[in-house]
Formats: sequence, C-alpha cells, structure tokens
Amino acid sequence: MATEIEITDEIRKKMAEDNLAALKREGLNPDRVEPWEDGHRTADRDDAFEWWYFDAQLDDGSAVVITYSNKPNTKPAGPLVPTVLIMRRSPEGESRRETWKGKPEDFKASKDACDVRIGSSWVKGDLDTYELHAEAGDLSADFRISRESPSWRPGAAITYLDPEKKKYFAWVVPVPYGSVEGTVSVGGESQQVKGTVYHDHNWGNFMLAKMLDHWYWGRAHVGDFTIIFTQMTTASILGFGGVKLHVFFLSKGEDILTDDGFPLRLTTSDFVEGPGGRTYPTKLDFSWEAEEGSVVMTIRNPKMIEALDNLSDIPAVLRPLVHLVTNPYYYDFEADMELEVDLKGVKAKEKGRAIYEQMLFHKKASSDE
Repeated sequence: MATEIEITDEIRKKMAEDNLAALKREGLNPDRVEPWEDGHRTADRDDAFEWWYFDAQLDDGSAVVITYSNKPNTKPAGPLVPTVLIMRRSPEGESRRETWKGKPEDFKASKDACDVRIGSSWVKGDLDTYELHAEAGDLSADFRISRESPSWRPGAAITYLDPEKKKYFAWVVPVPYGSVEGTVSVGGESQQVKGTVYHDHNWGNFMLAKMLDHWYWGRAHVGDFTIIFTQMTTASILGFGGVKLHVFFLSKGEDILTDDGFPLRLTTSDFVEGPGGRTYPTKLDFSWEAEEGSVVMTIRNPKMIEALDNLSDIPAVLRPLVHLVTNPYYYDFEADMELEVDLKGVKAKEKGRAIYEQMLFHKKASSDE
C-alpha cells in the first residue's frame, strides 16, 4: 500500500535548500524559464534520451499529438534513433498513429533555444511563439503556436534518482496552455485548423519504470485557469510499499497562483477493467489545502482516448509469457472537470474538460490503486 509523505517544516526547509543548490548547479534563473531551457539539453551526452512533445486539441473535435525524440526512452545509452511520432484522433474518435525513424545524422538541434530538425520535420520556438512542421506516413501538420500561460518548470526541472546525482529525469513546460492554428493533412487532404495546445520537454538517462509503479498525470484549462497535476507512486522497496509524490501547477492568466505540490492529495474510486486486464478509476478527487487557501478538482466521466500495451515492441509469440511477469499499460483519457479555487484572494468555480493519463508500469497489486 502506498503512503503519503508527511511534509514537516524541517523537510520543507531542506528541500528548499536543495532546490536552490540545484538551480545554481544547473545555471537556471530562479524567477523565470529562459528560451535555452527548451533547447538541446543532452547535447553533451550520449547516454540520455530527449523529446519535445506537442498536444493540440482542435475546435473541430479532433486532436493531434506530435513528438520529436532523439532515441527511445527505454534505451538511454543506445544509439541515436531520431523519431517523429504523429497521433491524430478524428472528430469521430478514430485514432491513427504514424512514425518516421531516421539515422543519427538526421537529428540536429540547437542548445540556445528550441530549434530541432529530424529529417524533413522541424520545430522552432522562443517560449512565446513556435512554428513546426511534422510528417510521418500520410499524416502531416504545420502549426503556429502562441503561449497564453506562463512557462514553468517544477523546481529546478531535474530530479536526480541516486545519491551521486548521475541518474536523472528532467521536465520543463514551455507552453502549459496556448493557442494553435495551421493545417493538418491526412492522406494528402489538408484542412485548416485552430484550437488550444500544450507543449513540454523531457530528458533523462534512467528508465522511470525501474523506480515507479504507476502515475497519474494531467492538464486542463478551465475558465481562466491552467492546471497541471501529477501523482507518481514509487515502486515497493524491500516490501515496504510505495510512496506517493505530487506535482501541481495552477495559474490564472499570466499569474502563477501556486506550484507547490506538497499539499496535493488524490483519492481514486469506482474502478473498472480496461484493455489488457488493467483497471482504472472513473472518479478522481484532488484536494489541495495550505495556509493560503484551497483548491478542489473533481474528474468524472472519463472517455478513454487511447490504450497502449507497453510490451507491443516484443515479438507477439513472446508477449503472453512476458505478461505473466509484468503487464505495463498506458491509458489516455478526456473527462469532465469541476474546479473550485479559494486561494490568495482568488475565488472561483469553473467547469470544463481535462486530459489525463494513467501509466501502469508493473504487474498489479498497488499498480491499479
């Protein structure tokens, strides 16, 4: 059974000191995200993966997800395998995914800002605005993006997973919420689109599945509020169970109301069976309480967008045998959200939609909690 970390004043002081030291060590501005942070962060390493992720929800009811990556995150020490992944969900809910894979020489990226090229696909941006072109199979997209919520990083962006600070995973969110317009082409037929977009950037040199059991990660823009929420549950250690870790970001317009994840709590209930024999909750209740106020988020009526077997790259003949030992699955949802804010003089109740995922790394037990 996973447990919550009790955050005392001493722990908060120690973590604040560690964060300041990490900001200094990584050369980060403590007051704002800078354009170079969305540049090529693993340029001087050959043992790390990196990806730039864009998720557009379009006004016609469709969605397009584009990821530019230098190599699989499951093989951080392996050779470069530059890849462009495009996933499109039609207004009717039909999903398609296409992948373009190149050779090491097909990958080029700048350390000064987001300027990535993989084969014929590319993306450029300076935090405020982005332009991209992506093509894979018979899917392609050309987008122009304008940021409408402050760029953000959780703490010093990088989380070290060992005392020697050699194994790490890092995360920055240049566009928590923005507007997008452009064209999407399916099978050679193009159409003009517009809507909203989210963009984040990840890099690291360690497989998260080795330390995590499962996570819930999501985002929403409800009324004037932009929200990013995460609960990660670590794998059981020596039979003592996992630990729940939280990340939380809440802004109203360009003002960040809080990015303190410590007070966030999640209760899940009404589980049902999903693809692959895993289960997922149909009710998620988040609460955040601190001296300066409170936030309540309820998520209901999840509609599954996608379900992926994370062992799909294993030969089909071997998959049933491997599933006896482990059964990692990824579920992606869209759902109704109600938000209630009473924080730092801001009071509001809003309704809207949330996009969230449930990543399940291990076989079962606590994984489906």
